Amino acid sequence: MTDKVKDQKWLDLFLDIIEKAYLGYDFHLDKTLFRLEPTLVRPVDFHKRDVLHSSYGSLLRALDPIFKNLASSEVYRANTGWIAKGINGHNGRKIRRITVGEDVFLLPNLSKQPTIGIDTSGCQDGSTIMVICSIPDYEGAYVWLEKHLKLPKDLMKNEFHWAKLNQHYKRLLLDNFELVLAVCCDSLLVLKSNAFRDRRGKMETIFVNLVSGCFSGFDNDLFQVDLRNKLKQRFFRAVNGVAVHCDDDFTPLSPGRVVRLLVHTLAKQSKNYFESYTPLFAQLYSHESKPIQIADIIAGMVKVMLENKTVTLLRSLPFDLRKLPNYADCMPKAYFWVNEKV
Repeated sequence: MTDKVKDQKWLDLFLDIIEKAYLGYDFHLDKTLFRLEPTLVRPVDFHKRDVLHSSYGSLLRALDPIFKNLASSEVYRANTGWIAKGINGHNGRKIRRITVGEDVFLLPNLSKQPTIGIDTSGCQDGSTIMVICSIPDYEGAYVWLEKHLKLPKDLMKNEFHWAKLNQHYKRLLLDNFELVLAVCCDSLLVLKSNAFRDRRGKMETIFVNLVSGCFSGFDNDLFQVDLRNKLKQRFFRAVNGVAVHCDDDFTPLSPGRVVRLLVHTLAKQSKNYFESYTPLFAQLYSHESKPIQIADIIAGMVKVMLENKTVTLLRSLPFDLRKLPNYADCMPKAYFWVNEKV
């Protein structure tokens, strides 16, 4: 067996463990069967001596010593290492790397294409939370909610719904807020406003100005100007030419119209100049759309965190009130989260 073939063999084994451990599938190694529970894999798992007392731990202990020795260097090698090759794609498979605090996890990229989920959640003060979630792998995120957290679904429509969860599962999600965000999203825009219910103008105009007010204004603050430009570009790249799943929460605007307005607004660079853009609306109901269900869970989590004033991960994004002067008495609030520094 040539060195190149051996390298491929070890890389395939590496990716196979990540995928089957995450999905909780049976794993065959030589003549031994390991019945794996859904597990988040860490890079260090492949070469450390102390491993978990579980089927996954037993699998790691049974790995070929040659594989373990190689893993101590090949897992981390920049550009050409196993993680890098997995992220770029190898033999039809891809992985994701997420960081939560000091922990690094490796996840399979099951859908291999990003999506957007948009949903809302009503607050006790009469305002509404709207979340725009950039979801890098909706299939993987759904597996996380279903198999790892074991969230129950609404029996009527067979879908995840924050409002139908009991306090145990809501607490489980809130206690793992950072990890849930990292698994489900790579960026998140949050708007809190009563303009969705207290409509002081046309809903179409209100929606456009809510979005644009997150990225305009504050021209005398160089930090804000730079931040807002970078965020607008990031969210434009996230929504442009990508399937956007939107719940039907913006009456009289249809979900398809909401998607078009969102992409159009983010494409606008100046009064008369728009970047080339392509709105793609995924015409599915919430029980048919995994991205909407994921966004619903995130919206519910964010709502509770904002109401309890316990949000530390979301960064405030000052709103340009010039866009909605009729709401000076109840100014919209905006927040964002991204999985890397902006």
